[in-house]
Amino acid sequence: MLVSYATWCVPLGFLPHTLAIALRWNETGRFPYWGNYEVFGAYAWAIILFLLIFQALKPNLKIIGVFVLPFAFMMIGIAIMSSEEGREIPRTYFTYWLGIHVLFAKLSYSSVLISAVLATSYLMVTRGKIVDMAYPLLAKLPGPERIDFYSYRFAAFAFVMLGAMIASGSVWAYKAWGRYWGWDPIETWAFVSWLVYGLYLHLRSTMGWQGKKASWLNIFAFALVIFSFFGIPFFYPSAHEHLKY
Repeated sequence: MLVSYATWCVPLGFLPHTLAIALRWNETGRFPYWGNYEVFGAYAWAIILFLLIFQALKPNLKIIGVFVLPFAFMMIGIAIMSSEEGREIPRTYFTYWLGIHVLFAKLSYSSVLISAVLATSYLMVTRGKIVDMAYPLLAKLPGPERIDFYSYRFAAFAFVMLGAMIASGSVWAYKAWGRYWGWDPIETWAFVSWLVYGLYLHLRSTMGWQGKKASWLNIFAFALVIFSFFGIPFFYPSAHEHLKY
């Protein structure tokens, strides 16, 4: 019953969230991608949208919202605690290539999150009945093989979206600064993350990696994405400092 109520509450909350994004877009004249308030709010919106679409397509996996939504709530919290002041941005950022780059970033990061959640769920489900008793929500998931399969599918989609994000970002960099690649720390670690997801897909398709080994590698790849998103700006200066994607 609680899961049913939560399933209805998420889209109800998504509607005012969408309105807030639209109003900010109208106020600034651009998609919200500048500063923590705009970036984290937009990422939370994208994660929830991705989750709603996935739950509509796969009703038997609605329960994963229990594990995905805390990440969205955390991002909303960071956005709320950040400055809401709209800022003027450099003219180099006014290009549709940046919008394309941001779109693929939203798609890739949303998909890696759901893939990692499914991989974690697989590891928890396969630990046996003791875990099922401790985490009764896991009993609502389909069999381990299906969880592993969906985790793989989302990782494959994330690999394509990460590649498109990097490629579109390179074109934007050329339009803005006259070079396709500058070894910026965030773009470099994004490329490393893309390679690790490529390794994951390669080992699955050629070496038969499935189940626990694949799930652990999937979680490791997700940790790299999180590090490039959250960690790198704390250690190195980056052209992505304000965009944080």
